Amino acid sequence: MGELPKVDRFCDEPDEDPYWNESCWFSFSIPEQGIHGMVYYFFRPNMKLMMGGPILWDSSGAHPFDCLYFDWHHIQPIPPNAQKFSFTAPNSLDVRIIEPTKQYRLRYDANDFKLDLLWTAIAEPHHFLGMEIEATGASANNRMHLEQCGRVRGRIEHHGKTLEVDSYALRDTSWGRRQIDSVKRGSYFWAIASPDTAFHAQTMGEGDEQRVVGGFLTLGGKTATLAGGTRIVTEMGRLTPNSFRLTLEDQLGRSTAVTARTSSHFMFNGFPRCQVVWSLLEADFGAGMKGWGDIQEFQPMEQFRRMVRGSAQVG
Repeated sequence: MGELPKVDRFCDEPDEDPYWNESCWFSFSIPEQGIHGMVYYFFRPNMKLMMGGPILWDSSGAHPFDCLYFDWHHIQPIPPNAQKFSFTAPNSLDVRIIEPTKQYRLRYDANDFKLDLLWTAIAEPHHFLGMEIEATGASANNRMHLEQCGRVRGRIEHHGKTLEVDSYALRDTSWGRRQIDSVKRGSYFWAIASPDTAFHAQTMGEGDEQRVVGGFLTLGGKTATLAGGTRIVTEMGRLTPNSFRLTLEDQLGRSTAVTARTSSHFMFNGFPRCQVVWSLLEADFGAGMKGWGDIQEFQPMEQFRRMVRGSAQVG
């Protein structure tokens, strides 16, 4: 295969900070069944630690103990000779590059849960360095972060049931110092209607209105970095927005309006002092064009706790 592209390798010049992090995430869905899932993993090489694995959920369960499946293992040693996209983890997660920056195979087989998926790019990677800078105030020094639209095909076998997967999907990968104790409130979300129509956005702010701080817009098959925009919540659920309106403006001067609804919520606690409500997202681009994606609504844990306890009957 020759030398891999830089973004398919561990960083060539990592620093010695214990919080140095190399992350990878692949989404997948069966939207017509309200099922969403991901393979998500981190390497913390200076701690000699790996975290991650598969998660699968629908509307029947919102937590690790009641969702369809959960093995996001927090404490694993880094496998011997592991590469960023070439390893077999102790919890059986196996990742391989089929074609650099284009195609990856994801496999897992444990606890009567078997996953075999092929993730294939439908667009070039889009680099979004500002993600954690905006969310946590992290430095831009020695950082990389990209998102890429793709399609996932394959199957999942669980307790004698077979699920066929064939969905649009997003992946991301990054490296840099990651310490998320001081996260601010925001949201990270995306949707793909076709290879020619898609978006990814991160918004930040308090209340029902948040400003767009980065992402991309794909219209007519042409992708450009976002330059601005606004997200306004139109219906708030107890834990996360049920629906919102989104306006996006890109660096080519184009703009679009999207309406979106969330479903199948999952409470993800992979980060310290931070609560993420991870949901399936249905987006309406107008003119009969609809797409699916997901939304990661995040905020400081203490703020989230106050919000939830304030809406509950506490004796």
